[in-house]
Amino acid sequence: MARFYLIFSLAAAAGLASATDIWGYGEHTTGGAAAPKSSIYTVTDFNELRTALDNNGAPHDPKIIYINGLIDGDYLADGSLATEEHYARNGNYTFERYLDSFNATLRAILGNSTDPADAAELALLDAQETFRQAASNEQEAQIVLKIGNNTTIESAKKAKVARIQNSYIALNQTDNVILRNFEVYSPIDLFPEWDPTDGSTGNWNSKYDCIGVVTSTNIWIDHITLSDGDHPDSDEPIVFGHQIQRHDGLIDITEGSDAVTLSFNKFLSHDKTNLIGNNDAGNLGPGDTGRLHVTMYGNHYYNSLQRSPRVRFGEVHVFNNYFEGQSSGDEKIVYFFGMGINSTILSERNAFEINGTESMTTKTNLVVGNYKGYKFKDVKSTVNGTEVDLEAVAKTKYDAAKASEVAAAAAAGRVVAEWATHEYTDVVFTPPYEYRQKKTEDVAKWVLKNAGYGNL
Repeated sequence: MARFYLIFSLAAAAGLASATDIWGYGEHTTGGAAAPKSSIYTVTDFNELRTALDNNGAPHDPKIIYINGLIDGDYLADGSLATEEHYARNGNYTFERYLDSFNATLRAILGNSTDPADAAELALLDAQETFRQAASNEQEAQIVLKIGNNTTIESAKKAKVARIQNSYIALNQTDNVILRNFEVYSPIDLFPEWDPTDGSTGNWNSKYDCIGVVTSTNIWIDHITLSDGDHPDSDEPIVFGHQIQRHDGLIDITEGSDAVTLSFNKFLSHDKTNLIGNNDAGNLGPGDTGRLHVTMYGNHYYNSLQRSPRVRFGEVHVFNNYFEGQSSGDEKIVYFFGMGINSTILSERNAFEINGTESMTTKTNLVVGNYKGYKFKDVKSTVNGTEVDLEAVAKTKYDAAKASEVAAAAAAGRVVAEWATHEYTDVVFTPPYEYRQKKTEDVAKWVLKNAGYGNL
């Protein structure tokens, strides 16, 4: 089917993806629409939600689940609240001792001591990573929500609160799921990993996304408000020269997932927000080549520092989204669109509002980052109300990355990496579905009115 779209003014477009429409690659998603009455649930706590997802032993049969209240993944079956100490109860792990396990000076002192107590302490430090992994696995077993096929989860109609927190919502090898009109706080990794080999100076890594779409198809995520809640990573201390990371992605789409639409979601104050395709090999799940078709429209990104989205391999259509960020300070934008290896991004009529004293050129350059991608097209997007040439930014950054790779290959006497053998192009894909667009000047007001939980 050829692409068909219309441009509507504010007055004419009140029905644009109103509250029930779905457009894009996920347009065939129906979720639990075929659920019988016996598979329609209203849940008020985490254990009730898990029971509803099991659906009387038929987790992949159609079901509709309404959220009414606060669903907290740290609440155990007996009603008590799990803590870091609970998850680490089967080992002698503490975060302070875990940090000490990387202290070379302390380890040398303990190793050179003849005191048996020091030898025991050194052995305890050596065991910290094993203890950390065991505690992390305990937390994962508690907080993961496994979503089966043919599922709809949404707010109950009269719910005063509809929120899931301290839980990883896992769509893993799942088909036909709708997540709609509720709030999610990203789970807190109580046992983050320090990896001294990650990058040139090491990095902290968190285990959990907020919503993970892994090897899954026909997914619609709509009118969800996602944030780090009361525990932003910006509040974490800097240890080993890096800020501790307790959160990973808000919505990541990986390992050969396909046919996904993200619409009217609100992403608030987060670092690494949307990853599409999780490695440069593209070899996980069924593989990424020919998959990772994602549509993103009507979404509001507020202080999303990077990955809004970052794409590898996929064909990603991003239109009529509103982005707000800072060009300097502690929450400075790294980039919005990340052009990863073998990615193709079509951007249409997106509005970027970037605050700061920096020049328009500097602000415009923050919109696109290059990570080995060379296919990008933009139509009439604006920065601070001014139409800008994002394709020029994308080309300049790809050409610079390519030149660096060519020079590095020559210096090392090796073959140039395949990704750097191409020329930049704005020839991308034609979306195979009908959709309508707002004029760029109307996008901010429209998105602010409609995006997020409670704005159906």
